[in-house]
Amino acid sequence: MAKLALKIWICHSMKRGALPLTLGATILMCTALPVEAASLDDLVNDAIAHDATLASAEATYRAGLEREPEARAALLPHLGLTQSDFKNGIHVPGQPAAPYSTVGASLSLNQTVFKWDDWQSWQQSKLSVADAGLALASARQDLLLRVAQAYIDALAANDGLLLAQEHQRAVNEQLALTKRTFALGAATVVDLNEAQAAADAAQADLIHAQGVLNTRYASLQKIVGHPVDSVEPLDAKAGLPVVASDASDRWVADAQISGFDVKRREIALEIARREVSKADAGYMPSVSIIGSVSNGNAAFINGQTNFYTGANRATSGEIGIQISIPLFDGFSTVSKKREALALRDKAEDDLEDARRSAAFDARQSFLGVQDGLAQMAALRTAQQSAETALKSNQKGFRVGVRINADVLNAEDKLSGTRRDLAKARYDTLMQFLHLKASVAQLDQTTLSQLDSGSGASPAESGK
Repeated sequence: MAKLALKIWICHSMKRGALPLTLGATILMCTALPVEAASLDDLVNDAIAHDATLASAEATYRAGLEREPEARAALLPHLGLTQSDFKNGIHVPGQPAAPYSTVGASLSLNQTVFKWDDWQSWQQSKLSVADAGLALASARQDLLLRVAQAYIDALAANDGLLLAQEHQRAVNEQLALTKRTFALGAATVVDLNEAQAAADAAQADLIHAQGVLNTRYASLQKIVGHPVDSVEPLDAKAGLPVVASDASDRWVADAQISGFDVKRREIALEIARREVSKADAGYMPSVSIIGSVSNGNAAFINGQTNFYTGANRATSGEIGIQISIPLFDGFSTVSKKREALALRDKAEDDLEDARRSAAFDARQSFLGVQDGLAQMAALRTAQQSAETALKSNQKGFRVGVRINADVLNAEDKLSGTRRDLAKARYDTLMQFLHLKASVAQLDQTTLSQLDSGSGASPAESGK
């Protein structure tokens, strides 16, 4: 990636005139510097550093951490200081009254001793912090899936381009052979037209494959935050998953326990249960320690109605227990309790749905891996048969026992089989990554194993 960054900087600097080189030297430098193909590890690291979705999730997590101290604050002492300086006047008909000042300061204390809803809010805040951590972990895993999908899509598109190029080469060779045999009188106009049509179709396929590849690179650029011109291919047997054929139930059970969505729904249910308990605070008394200290002139201490104008200052204070007992609130507490119970029932249903979805996703991904491996084995055999059939048809065309259409059909079949095999391989890898994600076990180590070609074993995935 360093070479790519250097090339981009040099070319950009020369375009701005920051480097005094001629146009010829500029073109030479920009084309001479090789673009290093990006590996999966490089792309993952760049995505973690630059992906906007993950950065948003991290900011949301930092904000979520503040819920606990905010809720705890209601249980801690609250102190307040008030400074007053008023000029006062009063008019009493028939009596003279001089203006006077009210000057002083008050320090107040409020310490909650028992307030059930504040206590439950604090416990809920701890659960919210745990949920924020799970949300961030889920976002990171989602990023790994997005990078892996974009990377594999780029590999598949690159393979598609190479296959299109190979198919075009083979079809053009057949067209050239048909032209020679036509000139010798051994082929018909129909053969020539068929060969030309196949060549034109191959050219169109090649153009389409190049467009798909450019789109896939653009998708990668969106995630990693810089242009991507090429990607390193995986090893021929890179990361082919190995999962026991009878391990489906274990994967499903783990997904119903360890899946991020399941864990978050469990936290949401516990928060809903505490919300029910918090609604009961409407029936409970609250107890607080109340205290205050005031210092000021007499008018401030004793109240403004005595019209005392002396300059002497005094101090007064009070402290005590304040108990508030709710008697009747217009049935508000009853309604809030019913609302909280309904939301608790909803949270229970959401948890059950999350468990079923986790089980479905894990089973679907597991079957996808198993089916993909079986399909790859079948397609390898089909590819060998298609290669043999193509060679036989080519020999038969040369000796006149096969027509041109037979050769072109065999070539198309071989090209399609190779394309299907590459797609099956990539689909199987992605199904395995989704299977790991369903049990919250997808991490950079898993992707590094794909990148290095070490594969994945049942021991690594805990199955």
